[in-house]
Amino acid sequence: MRCRSCSTEIAEKALICYRCGAATSDPKIAPPPPPRERGPLPVIVAILVILAAAVVGMPQLPDGPERMAGWGLVVVVTAVTVWLLRPRSRRRRR
Repeated sequence: MRCRSCSTEIAEKALICYRCGAATSDPKIAPPPPPRERGPLPVIVAILVILAAAVVGMPQLPDGPERMAGWGLVVVVTAVTVWLLRPRSRRRRR
């Protein structure tokens, strides 16, 4: 049998060409489609929802440490939301 890529003579049962590394047959299972990339819209919507909840809920808290803790919670929730919805790189580091 000959390699489809480089025309080197290879064994009949070979899975790949020893010379160029090309596969001798087509894959049995199609590779999964690439993941869709999300735009910035989910992050913007999430931040607006968090800020709207803060604007509605914060005036109900008494002045002092409770209100400061509430704003601290808003900052933490916003940071975690942005972290979870951030665009991810397709490359994996090894």
